Amino acid sequence: MILKEEILALEGKLIKGIMLGNRQHMTVKLLNYGAAVVELLVPDREKKSENIVLTHEKIGDYLKNPSCFGVTLGRTSGRIANGSFSIDGKAYTLEKNFGVNHGHGGLKNFSHQIWDYKIEQKEACTTVIFQYTSKDMEEGYPGNLEVQVSYTLTEENELLIEYEGVTDKKTLCNLTNHSYFNLSGNYRRKVTEQKLKIRSDQFLELNENQVPTGRFIDVTHTPMDFRHLKRIGKDIESDYVQLRRTNGYDHPWILEGKESQIEMIDEISGRKMSVSTTYPSVVVYSYNYPNQEKLKGGKVGSKYDGICFETQYEPDGINHAHLHQGILDVGERYDHKTLFKFTTV
Repeated sequence: MILKEEILALEGKLIKGIMLGNRQHMTVKLLNYGAAVVELLVPDREKKSENIVLTHEKIGDYLKNPSCFGVTLGRTSGRIANGSFSIDGKAYTLEKNFGVNHGHGGLKNFSHQIWDYKIEQKEACTTVIFQYTSKDMEEGYPGNLEVQVSYTLTEENELLIEYEGVTDKKTLCNLTNHSYFNLSGNYRRKVTEQKLKIRSDQFLELNENQVPTGRFIDVTHTPMDFRHLKRIGKDIESDYVQLRRTNGYDHPWILEGKESQIEMIDEISGRKMSVSTTYPSVVVYSYNYPNQEKLKGGKVGSKYDGICFETQYEPDGINHAHLHQGILDVGERYDHKTLFKFTTV
């Protein structure tokens, strides 16, 4: 059900907030700026609902949002080495906004756009459908790309995110959501105290510039092994070259199976999140470089306050023939889904 729609004028922009709720005490607040998840209230084992994503103190903070709280990232999530790629022999140059690399779609990526939206209500759920057209050569990418991101809240305490897109010229498309989860409720404890499981035998090695080398590494006997439920903080500060390069976890894991590929549990509150996706990989980022964001509730964000599960094609796949290229061609339809299901233990 729709709980509330808000219209906010910020710096000359018309920002709209949409709040959805169900009968199971779960609430999600969305913004049309960046097609973003702003708040996600989920009940604990005592049925007390609290926010389990990092949220800025003020809605106006989403206009800058250096850590990308909750937003949709595109045209490509992750880094592209040296800000360059080729399609059918034609080279394209992108903004190097992540050091020597291009990152998350550029300086004015999808997270800094106002999206159109509509609301569809059915008996068992409500869907908010955000729509945006990225013009040919926006941020250096070819083709007019029409994208749609839909959020559906169900009565089973599921949040389904669906990504769709079509283009009039062969281009890159690799969309993800960048919410930072913390199941303790109102970020009262670090995510390092919570537990994580990832159905993955391999992760992608990163070079000194935090871009995949293309080499798959077996997780066995490494701090990257989450095949069994493990406290996130157990190995996060191990003396391991891959963790030193990223100051924590910020790597692509290659996913296996189709359901519950990721599980996260906060044993104190009893909240459990299960993630299933059609994407082949997930970048797990443990908020290693906080930007002193003021969080709702008066706290200042600090390292390990949240953790992202950026389901996507492998970053920089376009520059590695054996990885998913992330190419969308004319006549094709981009179509991926990620489901977040919340229960208690």
